[in-house]
Amino acid sequence: MNGTTQPTNPQPAQPTPPDGWSRFLWWLAAADPEVLAECKSDRERYRIIGLAVLVTALFATLAWGYFFSTVVKDDLLIGGLALFFGFAILCIDRSLIAAMQRNGKPQFLPVAFRLVLAVTIGLFISQPVVLMLFQKDIQAQMVVDQQRKMEEFRKQQLAFNSERTTRLRNQLAGYDKALADREKQVKEYKDAYIRETDGTGGSGKIGEYTVAKVKRNEYLKAEEELRKLQSETVPLREVPLQELAVIHAADSVSEAAYRATLTDGFLAQTEALSTLTEERPPLKQRYRLIVFIITLIEIMPLLTKLMMPKGEYDARLAAITAASVNQSELSIAQQRQLQAHYHEGAGAADKEVMDHLFSMTAGARRRESAKLVEEWEQTDGNSFRKLWTSAKRLLLLHKA
Repeated sequence: MNGTTQPTNPQPAQPTPPDGWSRFLWWLAAADPEVLAECKSDRERYRIIGLAVLVTALFATLAWGYFFSTVVKDDLLIGGLALFFGFAILCIDRSLIAAMQRNGKPQFLPVAFRLVLAVTIGLFISQPVVLMLFQKDIQAQMVVDQQRKMEEFRKQQLAFNSERTTRLRNQLAGYDKALADREKQVKEYKDAYIRETDGTGGSGKIGEYTVAKVKRNEYLKAEEELRKLQSETVPLREVPLQELAVIHAADSVSEAAYRATLTDGFLAQTEALSTLTEERPPLKQRYRLIVFIITLIEIMPLLTKLMMPKGEYDARLAAITAASVNQSELSIAQQRQLQAHYHEGAGAADKEVMDHLFSMTAGARRRESAKLVEEWEQTDGNSFRKLWTSAKRLLLLHKA
């Protein structure tokens, strides 16, 4: 000890263990938390990617919730469906991020496909949000659209029944005209009779004299004919009136059924929004801008992953992946070598066993062969095929 202190080697700082929120954001970013925990420089980057995925999922949940609120009225069902489809969008975003190439530069076609998919999802999700933002204008436009549709429906109904209703109304008009003509005639006879009685008529006499009596008879006869015509016309008018009532009732039922189809659902709101954007150019520009922003939110996780440069985490993950692949390839090669060696050793052992068996049973086979030839000569010395078959059975199936 000379009184001097020896410098001590500084210990490397241990990485701070991530909290639960960070691990959750890393999971959303499709990152390996065990590897990312050792890469201090990349932790915040993947938190940002995870936040982008989370915001997109929450936004999708809100959009789907409003969409289903226009379809069903059960709040519990709306909430469940909104959460389910929001989680589905979250899984799709995670899949798109996880499927991106980690080694080297991303290829154009896979990235373009993922961008097209993300844009498509964004365009669909943007529609309910736009409807929610322009709700008041859309509700007012739907009232106008429904009135216009009802007017068009009534015109179609009138055109469909025009031939039949025209015929029936012409019948009624004919009956009315006949009555009107007869009433006019009765009135003329009555006026002529009155003029004859007050001295203003053709005879110039006051009182009911010969001419006045003739006028009275004509008037009474015409009035009688009018009453008879009225009594005959009443049942005749009932037929076309009933048919017109049936047509009117059928039109009322059809109109009520058609009115029931004019709901304030998603399609009706979309149609009203389309009408608004066509009739109001300023609204159309803002509509496109909102759709663009909402679509940009949907593709934000993918864009974030594409724009961020590769760092320590990507290098470590690539090294781990390469090492795992090499280890798998080496393991497969070793298994093949062991299998080849096993088959080679098994074949040699089988040959040795067979040679040993043949050597032990050689004497017995010679005795059996001699016996076989002797039996063949005694029974049938001409059938060599039978001898050869028995010999093969003896050589191949002989048991010691």
